[in-house]
Amino acid sequence: MHTRYHTCGITLCQWEHSLNLYRVFSLTLKFFNGDMKMLKKPVEFETAFNKYNATDIIGEGGAGCVYRATDELGQPCAIKLLDPKKVSREKLKRFKNEMNFGERNNHRNIVTVADHGIYLTRDGSAPFFVMPLYDNTLRGLMNTRIAPQRVLQLYSQLLNGVEAAHLQNIIHRDLKPENMFYLANDDRLLIGDFGIAHFEQDELFTSVETRPNERLANFLYAAPEQRTRGGMVDQKADLYALGLILNEMFTHEVPQGTDYKTIAVVASELAYLDEIVANLIKQSPNERPHSIDTVKRLLIARGNEFVARQHLNQLRQAVVPQNDIDDPLFHDPISLVGIDYENGVLHMRLNRAVTEKWVSAFRNMGTISPYSALWGKGPENFTFKGDTARIMATEDEVQQVVDHFKSWLPTAHSKYQQIVLREKHAEENRQQQELRLKIAEAESRERVLRNVRI
Repeated sequence: MHTRYHTCGITLCQWEHSLNLYRVFSLTLKFFNGDMKMLKKPVEFETAFNKYNATDIIGEGGAGCVYRATDELGQPCAIKLLDPKKVSREKLKRFKNEMNFGERNNHRNIVTVADHGIYLTRDGSAPFFVMPLYDNTLRGLMNTRIAPQRVLQLYSQLLNGVEAAHLQNIIHRDLKPENMFYLANDDRLLIGDFGIAHFEQDELFTSVETRPNERLANFLYAAPEQRTRGGMVDQKADLYALGLILNEMFTHEVPQGTDYKTIAVVASELAYLDEIVANLIKQSPNERPHSIDTVKRLLIARGNEFVARQHLNQLRQAVVPQNDIDDPLFHDPISLVGIDYENGVLHMRLNRAVTEKWVSAFRNMGTISPYSALWGKGPENFTFKGDTARIMATEDEVQQVVDHFKSWLPTAHSKYQQIVLREKHAEENRQQQELRLKIAEAESRERVLRNVRI
């Protein structure tokens, strides 16, 4: 089957072949329930750097499907494709947003996108992207029964993944066990299927507006505000779904109404989770926890130390791993990408905007190692605005100033990392102590009320 890849600068008009009304592109992987569809002959997908042979369809939805495939080296992968016969403007926008998010994401609990291209057939063209092939879904794990003592360890990973999206102002809006994928070799859950997610406007390549008559989300896990036309849907809709899922992971039942099977029935030692579930699934969003971080605080306070706060390492650990810090300046060092010279002022353009904290590290990096500089042209003499550094310099000084500046950047980056790690660790200790005090107060009150006789 003939395929062709177009360059990464794909315009939306290249993908638009019909204007059918948008229908949710939310693929449920049926492969894990033994409902895989074998293809009569392999389907070939080609990009600029790889070729993929698909042999099975492992998921189907209203606008496309997911294939099981292998790359040129024989490595397994999954390919998500829009149906060329059903491509529309809205489907393309959502697909593109999901693909771009997956490509730039590197969080260990969010599905990543490794490659993408355009699939051409006689019926038209449509985009596809390549992602890892996972061993199972949370639904599959739940069907085989998860031991109660293991549930929270897995659930904490779901919290990490959804929170990482929330910190980027992305609301999933369709959380359910079917789009939570499992990697067996390191016992890891990942959040996937961001096809109907809400993305912050400045994070979009295209603007997607949800039509009033569109139902976005699986009805079973949808928050009350998602079932009401014109309802305001924010991060608390995801919290509602996570509350239902937490209860279901223990009881294998999705709470409906107030008379539902509780966690205490199957794991009495974890009965305190019922209060957390009850708060997460409140009908009014205003009565639910404000964020996943709030939920983590409650779990940490109860002694579940494997529940890691986003940005921080697991409790009592001396060093914060870099992949737990969602700070672009921490992971991507500042570099010089261009210069300009005007009226005796040297303008040096950086690869990204810097913060006051980074500027402070730059001006005080001498505490790490000594550095050389022209007289009056040291780090303390530079001014910064956005992604530009400025300093007065003569024409003869420009090259030396640029050379010195470039030599300082690695040291400034190390200084900045030291500051971030120190602040994160200090904040972790402060919050842990605060939680311990609150728990001690609550336990004292409980003892008094339980033992005092009136």
